Amino acid sequence: MMAAIGLTAVPATADSPPDPVPISAPTHTLVTLNLTGNGCVGCYVRPQQYIPARNNSGKEISWDGQGRKVRGDSITFRVPTENTRGMSFAIFNPAYNDGFYDAEPVIVFQYKGYEPGGRVERSQAIKASSASPCWAGTSKDKVSLDVNVRKVRVEGIKMVDNQPTGGPTPVRVTLAWVAPTEEVFGGFTKTDRGVVAVQDTYPCGKKS
Repeated sequence: MMAAIGLTAVPATADSPPDPVPISAPTHTLVTLNLTGNGCVGCYVRPQQYIPARNNSGKEISWDGQGRKVRGDSITFRVPTENTRGMSFAIFNPAYNDGFYDAEPVIVFQYKGYEPGGRVERSQAIKASSASPCWAGTSKDKVSLDVNVRKVRVEGIKMVDNQPTGGPTPVRVTLAWVAPTEEVFGGFTKTDRGVVAVQDTYPCGKKS
């Protein structure tokens, strides 16, 4: 007779249920901007992100989205979720061509002195001396933000023969802010009658 060595009988059991599959965080987020106020049909909006190394423990983070033309009351972007922290949105209205303004407006997410979730009127926005265009970001797969879009006149340069060679003159620019305001990533910067405008991607982070 042959003996079975090293084998142990295992009692019959029902099949165990499989381990639950973890739900992973979304890799991309659909961000919809609902443009209220005067609206902004024909405007160009571009999502972007720049966190300098000095503001992020020595690691620079940047991402540039594709600018798109607004054709209705809203515009939606598909952006990497991880890049929403410190994201800003440039907004440009080509109809405002009565002069030269040497910077591109960005959408304000919070005015200094107003808590996140608060409502800011146009008169209050214009008087606000500092603001931040840096979104604190999201972990959701879909986000909808209402953006109040108005126009304001600021000092620019008169155009002569399609060149910015004239003297100072009031020019129209876009004044846009999230309503209600959102939590921001980083500090605040000075405004020009409520407008935050930059010549390059705005640097977000703790020391912005």
